[in-house]
Amino acid sequence: MNLVEQRVIDFVAATASKEPTPGGGAIAALTGATGAALAEMVANLTFGKKGYEEVQSEMEELQTKAEAIRNRMLELSQADADVFNIFMNALGLPKNTDEEKIARTAAIQQAYKDAAMVPFEIGELAYQIFELAELASSKGNQNLITDGIIAAINARAAVKAAFLNVRINLSGIKDEAFVANVTAKMNAIEQDLDTKEAAIISLYK
Repeated sequence: MNLVEQRVIDFVAATASKEPTPGGGAIAALTGATGAALAEMVANLTFGKKGYEEVQSEMEELQTKAEAIRNRMLELSQADADVFNIFMNALGLPKNTDEEKIARTAAIQQAYKDAAMVPFEIGELAYQIFELAELASSKGNQNLITDGIIAAINARAAVKAAFLNVRINLSGIKDEAFVANVTAKMNAIEQDLDTKEAAIISLYK
């Protein structure tokens, strides 16, 4: 069964089990999905509210963006489990001849890259939630300001968790240019995570 089609209680139990998936990457994606969902909820509960007439178009855009991120995060939760299985299959390839060894090494290297890029996308997407959380918290229904702030808190957690998974996979990749490129992109995103989160938390006075 697809991970995200499970009941929450079953998903959490599967995470706690001896099985390697779902693991940290899937949890990062789920954390990001809940962050986007909270921002989306604020938008949905701002529509039609007295005093918020001037922000309706912004809330509509927020709702659309948050929904897209939420849905993609759920897809990536499954994708993270899938790339792990592909990696394990690559490890199991035969290595009896030189040709088999070369093919196996190439498959493992590609699997490492795939296993790095799924959580990288999770982290990139989670970073986009900050903008939505800030809008939800500052202009959305103020009865739900803490929900907008929690969206930002979850976004930061999702970025940090996802990028940890990226880095552990990068450690097995021999393509130095690939590693350097992805690392630089992560560093650029991570440098202001704390600042962004703190700015949104400070909106609650």
